[in-house]
Amino acid sequence: MTSRTERLSELVRSVAFAGRAAAEVWVRDSGLTRQQAFTLGYLEQNRDRDVIARELAEMSGTTPASVTSLLQGLEERGYVTRTSSPGDARVKLVRVTAEGARVVAGFDESMNAEQRKLFATLDTAEQDQLIALLERVVAAGPAAEIRPSGLGGRPRR
Repeated sequence: MTSRTERLSELVRSVAFAGRAAAEVWVRDSGLTRQQAFTLGYLEQNRDRDVIARELAEMSGTTPASVTSLLQGLEERGYVTRTSSPGDARVKLVRVTAEGARVVAGFDESMNAEQRKLFATLDTAEQDQLIALLERVVAAGPAAEIRPSGLGGRPRR
């Protein structure tokens, strides 16, 4: 027999997996690799500060050489720029371009459309009730300070 907690966990995972599947379809259709899409999202989320390639390597758990190759591909497509740091010419500052931000916005729009379809089975009052209940669960949990992430995959604080 499945406990209530197990059933809740199963249902929450099902919703999360549906979102992940939609994200995978978007990434595939965008012509980007998962790593490129993740990097673009991370840069867009952090557009108000300098991001360096070393940070991208550490955050993604990959090598600086892999990040350099990934950034070259994004730069060739016009999605990012790399400029030398004023304080150290060896350090490259990475920024998302307007075109790269447009790609990220396309992801957000696509995910919002998929979520609207998923939750359309609930009327407005039911959606409001679900929101209130989930907000209580999230607020009481150990990750109460962490908000969900977008394409960049990094939790927003």
